[in-house]
Amino acid sequence: MTQTSARSRSLPPPMSRSNPCRCVRGAVGQAPTWEHLRYVFIIAFITMLWLTPNPNAVSFRDDPSAGREGTAFIQAIWFALLSFGLFATMDRWREVARQFDITILLLIGWCAVTTVFALDPEVSVRRLLFTLICMMSMFLAVSGLKRLDAFIWILLGMCVIEVITKYFFVFAIPSLGIHKPTGAEPALAGLWKGQYVHKNAAGAVCAIQMILFYATRRLISPLLMLPMIVLDLIFFIKSGSKTPLILFICMMLLSSFLLRLRSGLAIMLIVLSGLAFLNIVTLASVVSDDARFIAQKLIGDSTFTGRVEIWRFLMHYSTQEPWIGAGFQSFWQIGNLSPAQSEGSNWVVQAVYGHQGFLDTVVMIGYTGLILLLLFAVVRPSFDLERISNRDKPLLEMFVSFWLFGLFTNGTESVFLGRADATWLFCIAGIVGIRRYVLEENASRALVPRTGPPPLTAQAVVIPAAGTRFG
Repeated sequence: MTQTSARSRSLPPPMSRSNPCRCVRGAVGQAPTWEHLRYVFIIAFITMLWLTPNPNAVSFRDDPSAGREGTAFIQAIWFALLSFGLFATMDRWREVARQFDITILLLIGWCAVTTVFALDPEVSVRRLLFTLICMMSMFLAVSGLKRLDAFIWILLGMCVIEVITKYFFVFAIPSLGIHKPTGAEPALAGLWKGQYVHKNAAGAVCAIQMILFYATRRLISPLLMLPMIVLDLIFFIKSGSKTPLILFICMMLLSSFLLRLRSGLAIMLIVLSGLAFLNIVTLASVVSDDARFIAQKLIGDSTFTGRVEIWRFLMHYSTQEPWIGAGFQSFWQIGNLSPAQSEGSNWVVQAVYGHQGFLDTVVMIGYTGLILLLLFAVVRPSFDLERISNRDKPLLEMFVSFWLFGLFTNGTESVFLGRADATWLFCIAGIVGIRRYVLEENASRALVPRTGPPPLTAQAVVIPAAGTRFG
């Protein structure tokens, strides 16, 4: 038997159009395989992100900082989840390892260095470990599967459960599922948040799910998808999450445009230009009347609902520690050690994060860290897209949209390196998914003989692992 023949037998058959869930279910009656264990791992991982009240803690309270450090039990669950994921991916470690290039290694290394100089080193180290656990889990979820199209079916199934859960909280337990006038933010009273700690988290998950639904628009009957879309849109509106809704629409348009470009440099420059404009509109409003005028015209609020006061304080602090920052995740929510508590105004003291991911990154790990973050989160995926020849794939479009949505959310929220923040982790999913297409195309090219096509025999036919209808 030839090597090509052996490889073709080890690969699963392509998913048929008449049975689209075959990739997830597998053959009935077969013994569990490593791939089945990976399905269980992904389901457990998404459950922690979408179905728990606060992935970073355990609290249904309105205060986003409540229970921020979690409990020993929740921390043990995260450690156990990653351990199970590593075990379930034993036969795919080489594929996972290829995702760790110099950009991610430099970023992680620099974050570790800043913990030494952190305002609270103990908190900084613990939060870095938690962030790495969550990031590694998403790396395993996307790159560990043999059949990448299975990821989309698992997400769709989890969407159904997530939508049912958040509506259950809204109507069956409204004291937990709806913001109350007695909470930390009385202005949010009446807005839906479902099982999440805050309506912003709920709105971001709605946007992620809408991206998923859009990616499956040509693959699933509209009659099956329409109820889910309607329910998510209603929740979107009732949560008052305007920014994620606008971003969802803009990022879908931008991803469609970027997939038509063949230059990685052009893709990178367009993304960086968009991010620069976003930062000009937001951060420049702190010091510029013209920027405030633009913000007033674009969103109707030149103060960005009070965020400008926080940004002014953070910009001042960033000039004191421009290259190292306060240490990884060692600025907010560390008690009296935080300059926000000792030097900030009432509005700054009440804040639990900066509501601006780029500025918060500078405050945490300095301009050095921001540059390394952009290398990983902008430069790497931009040039990876350049290397993908066949881009007419709904699943690739989904990953690009996840990536862009995570990037641009940081204009008014802080999700970069956000531990178990769903928006940050699905941004990671986008970056990893894009790189996976590059690796699989390279592997497919390596299988093509240089001297000409092989004879058309049964043993010589090779079925590529990614050659499914999702692509």
